[in-house]
Amino acid sequence: RLLLGAAFALGGGAGLYQVARQRLREHSAAELPDGNLQLTLYQYKTCPFCSKVRAFLDYHGLPYEIVEVNPIMRKEIKFSSYRKVPILLANAGSPLQLNDSSVIISAIKTYLISKRKSLEEIVSFYPPMKNISEKGKETLEYGNKYWLMLDEKETKRIYPVKEVRVEEMKWRKWADDWLVHLISPNVYRTPREALASFDYIVQEGKFGTVEGFFAKYLGALAMFFISKRLKKRHNLQDNVREDLYEAVNEWVKAVGKHRLFMGGSQPNLADLAVYGVLRVMEGLEAFDDMMVNTKIQPWYQRMEEVIQKTEF
Repeated sequence: RLLLGAAFALGGGAGLYQVARQRLREHSAAELPDGNLQLTLYQYKTCPFCSKVRAFLDYHGLPYEIVEVNPIMRKEIKFSSYRKVPILLANAGSPLQLNDSSVIISAIKTYLISKRKSLEEIVSFYPPMKNISEKGKETLEYGNKYWLMLDEKETKRIYPVKEVRVEEMKWRKWADDWLVHLISPNVYRTPREALASFDYIVQEGKFGTVEGFFAKYLGALAMFFISKRLKKRHNLQDNVREDLYEAVNEWVKAVGKHRLFMGGSQPNLADLAVYGVLRVMEGLEAFDDMMVNTKIQPWYQRMEEVIQKTEF
């Protein structure tokens, strides 16, 4: 159970994030519609999907409380039948639970843009759907999760050209379906890297003393072998660094030389998604190698700077 909990702390074995410090944000709504939106994020610090949500909220200057979830017992989310993180509790007059990182981002972004729809109405546009995998396992997926639910006038204001919206959705999906799966095989590539990764997990996660000890050493060993299975599952190269390098260079090429961000002069939702996923490797060998061996650094530094300027 300890090992499974540690894996869950990585968003399903997907990565980790070196956090400078945890901050609880006071509820404030100075820049929000109706002036009364309260947000509470239930997360694992080391989860790339949670990191995506934090990047989005911070960039938009939205205040929120953080509740760190114990990855083993998960008592903090016992109120929820949905047992994954991130979970965002939003109160805009009545409490509402939002699940799935991409749904959270799309729904809150729509709410910030649209002055006509309630948050409850917006969330209803992202219905949960049960699917059965090839192995017979039941999974939950959310419809429309990369769409912003805007009317024609709002859409033209945000996306003056249709291709801009298509591009943003494409790369948001790419971040979820491909980029995130490159994290575990890279941060657990060797026993030494696996141990360094779990050292961060234990430091930044909500573990007890005994839990932390076993998570660090047994978890590192387990995830080293699990990462090999993930490598095979996703058809990665023998040197998984090459897949990481190719992916981030593909992203840089898509942004292009004449844009600061994919969103132009400011990041769009695709920029925030890619940045949120990649930053979970900060402080680790895989991150340093990526910075040296790819062209990602200028864009990444611009993302850091713009989020620091707008962060609440």
